[in-house]
Amino acid sequence: MSLGPPAAAWPPRDCEEIQLWLNARLDAECTPAQEGWLAQHLQACVTCSVEWAELERTRLVFQTARLREPSDFEREALRRAIAPRVLQALGWAALCGGVLLLLGYGAWALAASHDVPLPMRLGLASLAAGALLLLGRYGWERRRVHRRDPYRDVLR
Repeated sequence: MSLGPPAAAWPPRDCEEIQLWLNARLDAECTPAQEGWLAQHLQACVTCSVEWAELERTRLVFQTARLREPSDFEREALRRAIAPRVLQALGWAALCGGVLLLLGYGAWALAASHDVPLPMRLGLASLAAGALLLLGRYGWERRRVHRRDPYRDVLR
């Protein structure tokens, strides 16, 4: 039984159908009888023999290609090897904790100081509140996505 193209009947009626079967031949999906029939047709038909030569050339190019991995793949592999996720998470937690402490202390010191003009205190307090809100939102979103990420176990 043939494993060739399901839409094309055997034997093919024209060169268009034969070219479908050439792909099957390239993938070693033809029976020996089909191989022989296609080989005879390729000797007689210039159009199909040119198509077969192109298919063979493409197969050989892909078979012998020595392609370098993309640089972003290398960077990702190095990141996985050098900076494990636990250390990265601890670093982010320490950074966010330090920023929150500094912003909180600065806001408290500004609120308690009467030497700084009121508009300056309000502006800096607004800046601190905005930074706290943005950091909180970022952390909340990261936590939410991490819990529901269907691709977290996929190695990229």
